Amino acid sequence: MRQQGSVGPGRFFLFGGIALGGLAFDLVTKTLVFSRIGPPPAPAVTLVPRVLELHTSQNTGALWGLGASLPGSSLIFAGLSVISAFIICYWLFFLGAASSRVLTIALGLIMAGALGNCYDRLVFGHVRDFVHFHVDAIGFDCAIFNFADNMLVAGALTLVLYAMRPENRPPAGQLEPVNTDPVV
Repeated sequence: MRQQGSVGPGRFFLFGGIALGGLAFDLVTKTLVFSRIGPPPAPAVTLVPRVLELHTSQNTGALWGLGASLPGSSLIFAGLSVISAFIICYWLFFLGAASSRVLTIALGLIMAGALGNCYDRLVFGHVRDFVHFHVDAIGFDCAIFNFADNMLVAGALTLVLYAMRPENRPPAGQLEPVNTDPVV
């Protein structure tokens, strides 16, 4: 019998598989693209004309380059990633959040993204970005990103949706109970 807050080994494997698998995928794609296209200012490679291209970029800041002008920004953001990793593991495995499969998956994605970009910051002094999505027909131009960024965003969106879920849903076809407590 498990104690409250404890989780089985399956959740460790689920979290570890997502975190390490995502980390490996991110690092392999960055290495392949940067070795084949070259570091900036290498010319972009078009995949879908006027929509998607591989365009290598180096980012010392956070999302969209925020904080890039801070002295030591790569080390600051790497340190925040390490602190986040400890908080995620503590929340999942010591406080028992891993009892939720959704939280385990979301935090595994966030961990993968944080580790992928942390690796880049510590080894290269910047994050290697290479996916440039833009829709020229409507004037949309997204910042250049990588798969670690995608995993961070997917994990964060999953957490937001999870937090917005109704706590106690009534069975289908049944109305929610009306609060009859007297107002004091």
